[in-house]
Amino acid sequence: MNAAKYPIIHVDAPELGSIEALGGRGALYLLALAQSHNQGRRLAPTRDATASVLLVLSALGVVHTDTTATSNVTYGGDGLHWSYSWAAEPYAGLEERLSDYLATHGRHARFAETWLRVWRELFPPEVTSYLRYHLRAHGFDTRHEKLLEPILAAHAGSFAIGHWRYACWASVRSMASKALQHPGDEDLLNKTLILELPRRLRLAFNAPGDNLCFSPSYSMSPYTLSTALATVATDLGDEVWKSVPNIERLR
Repeated sequence: MNAAKYPIIHVDAPELGSIEALGGRGALYLLALAQSHNQGRRLAPTRDATASVLLVLSALGVVHTDTTATSNVTYGGDGLHWSYSWAAEPYAGLEERLSDYLATHGRHARFAETWLRVWRELFPPEVTSYLRYHLRAHGFDTRHEKLLEPILAAHAGSFAIGHWRYACWASVRSMASKALQHPGDEDLLNKTLILELPRRLRLAFNAPGDNLCFSPSYSMSPYTLSTALATVATDLGDEVWKSVPNIERLR
């Protein structure tokens, strides 16, 4: 469907009059969605993360999420339907207008707390997706990823996304080694992941430079939500993956 010709769907939500009325998070989320659709890239690493973005935009009244014959489907296999529903801002040229707004007003200090929260919120889906990718690549059941949540919570705010990426990669390789020695021992695989992730995180954090900090340049391709934060709303760039989130970097 031609992105500039989406039907306007009237929903029971307040009509916002301008991009400024979206607030920082709303503008960032809508930009990420527009980029995902226009560029054929995935919006967020997991289905839940994509659904959360659509939920916020639906509450703002700028997208409609019911399934219709003319609705769009999110990229990456999530299968989430959406249609553009904001009469005040035509879809044609929306990506450029949002980018201009965020690249100027979005870098004001008043948005720093918002961007810090979004930066921190990237961790669970980014890390879960990366671990899932390597579990599948080694032929392991993705149910092992359930072990990640308490480890993420216990180490929140201590490591960069790139450190987590290295730790996931190295830990799954250790699991693969154990699987060769003890085929079919699921308990051993679980214990290996639980022990290796924290150990590898500390190793990555203490390594010189960023030798054990995996960034998108030699890792998985980033998603539009991550890149919109890193390159449009802020000037963080690769620091989104290489640095521990901190407010001073955003002021």
